[in-house]
Amino acid sequence: MSYHRDDVIFREGEPSTYLLLLKQGLVKVTAASETGQVTLLAIRGPGDVIGELSAADGNPERSATVVAAADVHACLINHQDFIRLTQQRPEIMVAMLHVLSDKLRQASRARVEVHTYTVRMRLARVLVELAQAYGREGTGGTRIDLSLTQPELAALVSASPASVARCLRELRQRQILDIGYRHVTLHDTEALAAIARS
Repeated sequence: MSYHRDDVIFREGEPSTYLLLLKQGLVKVTAASETGQVTLLAIRGPGDVIGELSAADGNPERSATVVAAADVHACLINHQDFIRLTQQRPEIMVAMLHVLSDKLRQASRARVEVHTYTVRMRLARVLVELAQAYGREGTGGTRIDLSLTQPELAALVSASPASVARCLRELRQRQILDIGYRHVTLHDTEALAAIARS
């Protein structure tokens, strides 16, 4: 399966029971509250699996919306094929348990960090992680090609957009990073990592 940037891959609440193994590209995972506020939950890239809950339990209602943040190529596996594969090859289910465990650990860590680290530290940690996972080295530093708005970045670090804007302004003034159209360039990853550890 192939998707272009900004294509909706899954829509929250819509019925489908297949999963996608991402082979290329990036996606944004979002969910809406009862008041309609949309929150960015995660970014997934090559090697990640999305839609695994519906494929595993057959529940056709999607729990989140997934949008392509870049051109995406993925392998589609429907519910019936997934169940059959896990019965024939139990190691697939073991691998899936590892995927779910990793996602649960990330969610648990994020909840702890909200009460432990400052917005500045959480933002630095997220940017360092994005650079390690999706960045590419260039002459100006490490470039992260993601179309993240400041509210989306704020949602990733569980902070207000105003707080994140202040931190980004400080980091730009210190020439640690720069923000362009649909990308962030980290000029000094070491300084950012030091902030994340402080």
